[in-house]
Amino acid sequence: MKTYNNLPTLVTAKILAFAFSGADGDIAIWKQALSLLSVCHGWRVQGVNTLYRYAIVKVVDPNLIMDDSDEEESDYSDEEAVTDSGGSDWESVSSSINCISDAFALDGGDPIRVYTNIKLIEKLGLESMVKQLLFSEKQPQVLTINEFDSMGAFISILEALFQDLLGNDKLTEPFNEWFDLEYMDAVSDNQAEGECYAVIKAATDAFINKYPNISSINAVMINPHEFMQKMIVELAVGYDKQLTKFVCAMPATFSYTLLAPNLADLDLRLGCSIDDNLPTICPGSLRTIQFMLDDQPFNWDVFRVDKKSKTIAFDNLVYLSLTGTIQDSDAGNEITNNLNLSFPKLERLFLENISLTTNEAQAMIGHRLKWLYCEGSIIAASQLCKQPLRDLDTLFLIWVEEEYPDELDDFVFLANEIFSKTDDIKYVHCEIRAANFDDSMLGIYWPYLTHLSLGFTILFEDLFEIVQNVPNLLELNMVIDYHDVNVITEATEFLTNIKKHYPTPSSSKIETLRIVIECATLCSNPCCQSPFGKAVQNLRWYWPQLKNIDIQN
Repeated sequence: MKTYNNLPTLVTAKILAFAFSGADGDIAIWKQALSLLSVCHGWRVQGVNTLYRYAIVKVVDPNLIMDDSDEEESDYSDEEAVTDSGGSDWESVSSSINCISDAFALDGGDPIRVYTNIKLIEKLGLESMVKQLLFSEKQPQVLTINEFDSMGAFISILEALFQDLLGNDKLTEPFNEWFDLEYMDAVSDNQAEGECYAVIKAATDAFINKYPNISSINAVMINPHEFMQKMIVELAVGYDKQLTKFVCAMPATFSYTLLAPNLADLDLRLGCSIDDNLPTICPGSLRTIQFMLDDQPFNWDVFRVDKKSKTIAFDNLVYLSLTGTIQDSDAGNEITNNLNLSFPKLERLFLENISLTTNEAQAMIGHRLKWLYCEGSIIAASQLCKQPLRDLDTLFLIWVEEEYPDELDDFVFLANEIFSKTDDIKYVHCEIRAANFDDSMLGIYWPYLTHLSLGFTILFEDLFEIVQNVPNLLELNMVIDYHDVNVITEATEFLTNIKKHYPTPSSSKIETLRIVIECATLCSNPCCQSPFGKAVQNLRWYWPQLKNIDIQN
């Protein structure tokens, strides 16, 4: 009989992989996963190599209370032995994860706390095992971030990561002096900034030297201080030659050319000045690109390693995600129009509020593209879908009326044009996010649409007419904002007597119906057991193929 300590290596690996899921980005899950290293020597040998790949730093807003798994602290003495790579004494190991003893606060405010496993990694001497460095933060839903808060978060991270590393008790002095009016009056801004940058450079150099094998940096923070941005850039530049993944979900200024010849996954948020924000990036090794653009134009020149060449070849790119605004028209960027873009392996393309040039669209929609998501302007989607779509397996089209109110009159005509050419696509999904139903929507004819989501309230009489014009529809998602009790009563009565209004069933192929109801009168009862919920069941008669009905408050 097999017991946990003599399971086949492959079985143990699968168990640990499942148990460690999520530990790469959450300090609480990472901490819980440590207990599995105490099961036996075999689990510890395999588990250590997985868990200690991750160096995690999490900033917590002082107004939030962390989960018990994050906040838990037990008595711990530095003299206690932590052996066997962090597995033999779980209580000792667990308690040493919370690294902050004196959390940082500016001007007597509430302390900003930093949770990290860095101290534990260094205590066990496992720095060489670390492959991924992750920064994140937990903020309240309503954000009131100011420079004091962002500087406080940065100084907390600085102390947590570098205080012991550099052995410098005065590490944070230049940053504290940033808010000292007398000091700032006595020195120039350049001098004060230079002193801060010098500390950041020394700290990151020491960190890179002690953690030589990091190949992935993931930094996701909301409105971080410019010094935090500077620190992330310095780390990226320091690990340049070995970096395979770089996520920087914050505006960052690169003062160096970052070629990163082995970079496979790139995720950047671009700030206001494109010239200051992006280095030159080698396109050939990239497998995934995600760009979030802060209301700015963008061109592909940043990928031109050879400025004399007009060809940019993304030879290995399989996924491209662009959120923001790139071009308004073909005339928007002469550089892009004159470039020869190549995406020979692109399989998935995500576009949100993006207007591509014809040159870009022709390059991206090729025979390998299988999945296309286009959200925002119906006009931009129409231009994009003029390219051959026959090789697609999946198409998502999301129109947002609030962001493009002038397109309402053209929506039905353009959408009809798009969906008349999707007969070879297996999954075709349209979502309409609008404030109200418009009569013009009764003119839709989408013969090949398979999934439809309506983000507005619609009478069932109008809904039935729309569904008749979507003969291959398989799934329907809808929102009903019935705060008026009379309206929900009338809808219930209509569905209860559906056979009187429609004596023969529809030929619709709908299999799944999902309804989200916003109505105070239903809150006290399960939706399916309310009078309206029971009346909806009559749709199974009208739509004979209907198998699943899901009603949610």
